[in-house]
Amino acid sequence: MHIKKYRQLLVLLVLLAATSISVVYAGNVPEQVSVPILLYHDIQNSGKGDSTIAERVFLSHLDALQQAGYETVTFQQLISFVKYGISLPEKPILITFDDGYLSNYKIAWPAFRTRGMVGTIFVVGSSMGKETYKDTQVATLPHFTYWQAKEMIDSGVMSIQSHTYDLHQYRPLEPDGGREGVLPKEGEDVEAYRKALQTDFQLARDALQQKTGEAVQVLAYPYGLYTQDSETISAQLGFSITLTTRAQPALLRRNDPSSLRLMGRYSIDDCTPQELLKLIQA
Repeated sequence: MHIKKYRQLLVLLVLLAATSISVVYAGNVPEQVSVPILLYHDIQNSGKGDSTIAERVFLSHLDALQQAGYETVTFQQLISFVKYGISLPEKPILITFDDGYLSNYKIAWPAFRTRGMVGTIFVVGSSMGKETYKDTQVATLPHFTYWQAKEMIDSGVMSIQSHTYDLHQYRPLEPDGGREGVLPKEGEDVEAYRKALQTDFQLARDALQQKTGEAVQVLAYPYGLYTQDSETISAQLGFSITLTTRAQPALLRRNDPSSLRLMGRYSIDDCTPQELLKLIQA
């Protein structure tokens, strides 16, 4: 066969194959997917308390999820599904942690590594590496450092994302009374409020990216509270995903970036594995 004709035939075959593959691929990806997102906080060797789960219970949750066929995914995979139609596992699930407690580094990270799982931790910038509330002498649960965050990121097991820089406040210890999450203070000027949000969101993102190299595109609102201004500003700054604490699965829709915003999460305590599975399967 003439070389020119051979090349033309080869190009035609490649195009036909590509078209066939794209049609099959698109046909196998659903238009929308429901994904449960779990929310944990601190993990202790035993006992439980406010936003704390016993280590043995936490590990039993991980094992139960894997035995039930759930596969942990990342927020980047959710973005890829929505924007590019890239398929997710049959039973996807996200496991997240809020506040950046040292126990996430000491207990959760190794547990994920041994099980081949992935997760995301949302840190408060002003608490990184600290055992007291800001610059006071009031003791808090210890938080991991930026260096430890980078170690987890580099392992490919944990992603570290934003829980704001200094908007997760304990108001009785704030000299000016603080604010409740990202909500405006009573009588606060609108422009001053918007500037405060913009400054905080950007500071948290810059600190994480500069000190860990992590691409920060997810914002978990403290206490699950949000406003229209917080949504507008976070989107303008490049946060593709925002999270609340509504107890409902995330419903992702292809080609609909709005389905990545204000997604719900299930706050998990010392429930049994059976209770956990029942909750997310409801």
